[in-house]
Amino acid sequence: MNDINKVSQDVTALAKPANSVLVLPEKYYLDHFNEFIAYAEMHCASLLSSSHIEFIHRFKQFEHNTQCMFVRAANRKGPFIAFSKMLAYGEIENCQQQLDTLIEMGALRHAENNDVSLLLGTLNKTQLVELLSAQDILFKKSAPKAELLRLAKVLAPSAVVQHEVCDDIKVKTFVNEWQYLLFLFFGNLKSALDKFSMRDLGVLKTRRKSKQQGPRFDDIEHAQSAFYFAQLQQQLATMSDQELLVLAQNRAIQKSPVGIIANEYAAQFWYEIGCALFMLDDEDAKNNALAFWRLSSHQKAQERLIRETYKIDKAHAKTALEAILDSPKDDELSLFAFDFYQRKFNQAKLSVRTQRLREHSSKLYIDEVYKDRVELGVKRYYEALSLSDEKYAANEKQTKYQTEFKSEQVQPSVQDIQELQHAQHSTAHTRVSHTQVYRTENRLFRALFGLTFWHELFNEAERATGSEFDRKPRLIKENSLYQELEKQVEARLALFTQYKPYSATSHAMEYITQVATGNYGQPNGIFRWHSKILEIISVFLQHVDGQCVANHLRAMAKNYQGLKDGYPDLMVIEHQQLRFEEVKAPGDQLRANQLVSIDALQNAGFNVGVCQVEWRYNPQQPYVVVDVETTGGCKPGHRVTEIGAVKVINGRVVDSWSSLINPERRIPHFITRLTGISNNMVEDAPLFCEVIDDLECFMQDCIFVAHNVNFDYGFFKLEYARLERTFTMPKLCTVREMRKYFPGLKSYSLGKLTKEYGLSLENHHRALCDAQAAAELLIMVNEKKHHA
Repeated sequence: MNDINKVSQDVTALAKPANSVLVLPEKYYLDHFNEFIAYAEMHCASLLSSSHIEFIHRFKQFEHNTQCMFVRAANRKGPFIAFSKMLAYGEIENCQQQLDTLIEMGALRHAENNDVSLLLGTLNKTQLVELLSAQDILFKKSAPKAELLRLAKVLAPSAVVQHEVCDDIKVKTFVNEWQYLLFLFFGNLKSALDKFSMRDLGVLKTRRKSKQQGPRFDDIEHAQSAFYFAQLQQQLATMSDQELLVLAQNRAIQKSPVGIIANEYAAQFWYEIGCALFMLDDEDAKNNALAFWRLSSHQKAQERLIRETYKIDKAHAKTALEAILDSPKDDELSLFAFDFYQRKFNQAKLSVRTQRLREHSSKLYIDEVYKDRVELGVKRYYEALSLSDEKYAANEKQTKYQTEFKSEQVQPSVQDIQELQHAQHSTAHTRVSHTQVYRTENRLFRALFGLTFWHELFNEAERATGSEFDRKPRLIKENSLYQELEKQVEARLALFTQYKPYSATSHAMEYITQVATGNYGQPNGIFRWHSKILEIISVFLQHVDGQCVANHLRAMAKNYQGLKDGYPDLMVIEHQQLRFEEVKAPGDQLRANQLVSIDALQNAGFNVGVCQVEWRYNPQQPYVVVDVETTGGCKPGHRVTEIGAVKVINGRVVDSWSSLINPERRIPHFITRLTGISNNMVEDAPLFCEVIDDLECFMQDCIFVAHNVNFDYGFFKLEYARLERTFTMPKLCTVREMRKYFPGLKSYSLGKLTKEYGLSLENHHRALCDAQAAAELLIMVNEKKHHA
């Protein structure tokens, strides 16, 4: 485990912020643009048409200051720029002259009639008012911008471009070429060169040292096809209903995409335009929507198509479902098809997911305080169950000792005494559960997959990434790891069934540790690095058959996109047996991707279950009722002066803890009058950092309870934050609970409630006394819950 500890230490080192402040060079944007162009020329030359080559050539012909202004203009969002906003760049000599040069060279031009529909959308409300005021139109200047824009769209295009508002607006003539080059570099239309700045400032990590960079497309036809459908998808978001109907009539948007990436963009676009058209109150639009869904390979498009087809032609829908079931290509789509077919044509009353949840799940009764953290509630349930079993075993041994030895006056053996002492020590002095529960969800298998095949994904694959900004490797995007590198994948999987001599540890863990140590923190788009990820993987591999692991990782390598998520919430190790559990709160359903992943794990040989949670009062749930006294209100400048804590289990106070705390600042006089805690009293008291470990041990596995809980909980968070630690516990407020179960009182202050119900509060505003009073309120509330 030394390597694992080393990686954990590396995490801490990486998390510490640098003291030095990074400052970008004056003309950083020009450096970034030149770096960007150099990439295009080196890696994407075969993907450039004559217009793109001319774009690069023209830029290189510009004088230095003109280049700076050109890049400034290019980096402005949209196809338009306002001249008046381009004159304040102090690092560029004579900004006006550079802008004039760009117009002369054809990089910028004046607005024309066919620009008006887009141009109007860029005007602010003041500009729209000026434009409309010059026309013979009645309108209110206070009208919403949307109304002003509607009126402006009625104007003749020539009237708009001739207005002085448009004198300041110029059109970029290179938008298409610019977007295409960005698309080649980033692989999408959302990213821009500001990512270079984020990289240089240390805000964005990149794969700068990656050697396997290259064009993300095989040829120019693949690149232009993907770019075409990416643009169409981007335009959908801003289209009006009329523009949408016009676009739907364009036959060109139905042409077949070329290449894997283009097919993904096309499938998404056809699905989205279908959804947009189907929402219109137009029969032709709805028919067009069905036509676009037929074109799309997107799973959701196929589902929508079958659902809508079933409403108008059941026989056709049945044929389509049978075709999917006969030749399954997507696990989630196949699951939908089977489910829909069974319910509509075989009269099944329940869906597959509902049936699985009802017939193949266990029920757990968890305290309702965990409603917002159900997985944590289940985790603690299993751990507490293990501790109860351990305590029961210890009690059995003690009973045996008393009956067999004391009553019969038989001298016990040394071994008997040692076993009894060990059992008593385990239950009385430790809180170590023999059931280990980890919240793994998607993290475990994503990390295991990424670390196992790191070399294949990032080093061995040809054109592993398009650029240093790519997080996901090409083989993941194209879902083709096993298809391209089958032999290498099988060689890695063999590590899980090869064990060290005289050891239960496979060679896989050693290899995974080496990969993590050498690449920690590298962006990868598959999983997030975490200081305990190797520990969890190690525990997992120690408790499973390596062949099961290899089986599932092989399935992921063949279809990562289908098995990248939907994994069970918890990994439970009980009596050295490992199982996974998906946790479902009341009202939750099994999602399709969850059922797919659960089936895949079971097919690989893992034990996977589903547990349904029901909310009930659990008398064995430990509570710690806390009260803190402070130097003032809950503000960062104030500190804790005293802590009182009372532990409640099964309606009884079983333990208490209290201590004065040195706040490291003066206590105001009015606080001393209120609480009775003076500066002299806390002068020699321990600091919070000196009691934190003892207090944590006392509160372990408890629910944090207080009267006005956010006040006390907030101070705990502040004190923990000062120590660079995180405080998090499930919490419960006795004020809220008393209002709920004992309604109708005028006041729910601690003093009024204790007086109302005859509870002891002898030393109000001292921490332990207030905590004891709040504990009595909690016991009253839980008694009501128990009999509800």
